[in-house]
Amino acid sequence: MAVKRRQGCPQTALHMWDAIAYIRQQKQIPNVDRLSGYMKRVYNLNPPDFERQLKFAVSDELVVLKKSVGCKGAKVGIEQDGYRIPDEEQERDGHDWYCFECHRGGEVILCSTCHRVYHELCVSDDSETFVCPVCKENPEKFIATFKKSELNTLLSFTCIRLKEKTRELHRIPHPDDEKWRYTYLIYEPMDLITMEDKMKNCEYVSLAEFYTDAQQIVHNVSVYFGMQSTIAEMARQMLIDCEYDLAEIVRCANCYKMSNSKNNKLWFCQPCDPPHELVYAKLRGYPYWPAKIIKKYDTWYDVRFFGAKHQRGQIDLGFVKPISTSYKKLGVKKTASFDRAYNELRHHMRLVEEASKKDPSAKNQSPTKILEEVNGVAMQDSPKLKNGPGRKRKSTTTPAAAKAPSAKKPVTVPVKKNKKFYQESPTSSSPKNNPEDAVILEDHNFVSSSSQETVSHSSIGVQTDKELIEPEDSVLDKTVSEDTNNKPTKECECRAKYDKLIKELQVRLEDEHNEDKAKALKEFSERLTGDLEAEKQKSVSAAVDKLKREHKEAQRKAEESRKEAHELQVVKMIEQHRLEISETKKKQWCYNCESEAIYHCCWNTSYCSVECQQVHWHKEHKRTCRRKR
Repeated sequence: MAVKRRQGCPQTALHMWDAIAYIRQQKQIPNVDRLSGYMKRVYNLNPPDFERQLKFAVSDELVVLKKSVGCKGAKVGIEQDGYRIPDEEQERDGHDWYCFECHRGGEVILCSTCHRVYHELCVSDDSETFVCPVCKENPEKFIATFKKSELNTLLSFTCIRLKEKTRELHRIPHPDDEKWRYTYLIYEPMDLITMEDKMKNCEYVSLAEFYTDAQQIVHNVSVYFGMQSTIAEMARQMLIDCEYDLAEIVRCANCYKMSNSKNNKLWFCQPCDPPHELVYAKLRGYPYWPAKIIKKYDTWYDVRFFGAKHQRGQIDLGFVKPISTSYKKLGVKKTASFDRAYNELRHHMRLVEEASKKDPSAKNQSPTKILEEVNGVAMQDSPKLKNGPGRKRKSTTTPAAAKAPSAKKPVTVPVKKNKKFYQESPTSSSPKNNPEDAVILEDHNFVSSSSQETVSHSSIGVQTDKELIEPEDSVLDKTVSEDTNNKPTKECECRAKYDKLIKELQVRLEDEHNEDKAKALKEFSERLTGDLEAEKQKSVSAAVDKLKREHKEAQRKAEESRKEAHELQVVKMIEQHRLEISETKKKQWCYNCESEAIYHCCWNTSYCSVECQQVHWHKEHKRTCRRKR
């Protein structure tokens, strides 16, 4: 049965709270007119729509109507309807206030198993006991059984991935925001930090519960910030990423855990439980490549390739071949990257074989033997995979030599091992190579220590007589002493010889010293000359720059003085012109010839002479003259 929880828009309620707070800061009563004007001016909300939303907010108890008396202006002492922000906390009665699907208010139906509510148009369920889609579909969507500790360990990787992408969803609301707003609009608070805390406390018992909390974040953000907001879009993308990660956990929890932890460089070689099916898969534009099948679909496979980056791919069934396919049928060219991928494949097979030996229910024929039979060579572990990447093999010592008993006076005898020469495997990708050469996957840049000449010293104890082990130097000294006793003594000439050598050495040293001295002086002179030239050039450049600056300064001053003189001259000319005009206006002029007049006739007529007066009088002035006769 549908009930009315809340009818107003939550974002409009937030805007009303802002309007009420602003009007109260102005020491005014937030009545309908002031609120309507603010909403129209700031949020472009029409007065009819605002009045309707205001009624909804009052009925939803998000805004409180209160009678207030005016204390200033034209309405002093007049009772008015004022609106206030509620002080009491909203009562939690067991169900949310807004639809979990469209995040709006209105008539909703209540879920019988959780706090969520839905509009009748948002769900298609006519049963009397309504169970929401979250409670019904999420457990069926992520079917997996894990121990509680193992489940929360897997979810820790999901939390890390979600937090890396959406920092705005770590803490909702933000610590700087007013939390009371959030509590009035959000029924069930949830954010990524809360989910992480629940994971650390091992509170999650299923993947569906984790996904439900992620859906709750989307609902809360859509209610508080609006469905079209940027943070709501981020929350929806976060939910998509969360669903993808949980689906990966359902497909293979071992792969998900190893790919995120990566404790070992050969993590991809570790077998899952149960092991994935191995195939050769081909992407468009690439050769066939060894891969694991993550999941099978009707017309394509979801695979993950062996190799450096362990990329994923969706491969059609026609481009997938079993792992028992030989090289000739695949037509693969040998490259370093393929060798690396194939070495990972062999190492993975060896680990699967070791695991199958421990399992009595495993098949008799191991995967490594399958490759041996198909390609015709024995499978041996790659040196890089056996000893780790970049690790060299150590030369082995003979255990017999280490255990040999030492005599009282052992004699150290060098023992040289025989050399062994190995030819490197051919790296040509020609199809004419023998099958034996085509499947050798050892790294051709790696040289085994057995192909190099190694020398080891073994301590061998031998029982000998004292005469045999007597040093040869003592015998030589005896022989020399016998010879010197038999020969006659001669005068030693060593001193003269040494003096001559010392003199030659002194001369040579003096010559070398003189040469070095001359060379050093020459270098010093050249360097000093260069420094002087550079200093001289620097001084000249500085002087030239100074002259240029002084010249520019002189030009600037001359230009300024010229402008000042010109302006002063213009001012003087204007003043003189004004004075001349004034003097001209003060004079009288002959009406006939326009010369300066000396005879006044009437109010606006003067003449310079009698002749001009007579000419003008007879011509026209006698008819218009105003002089009294």
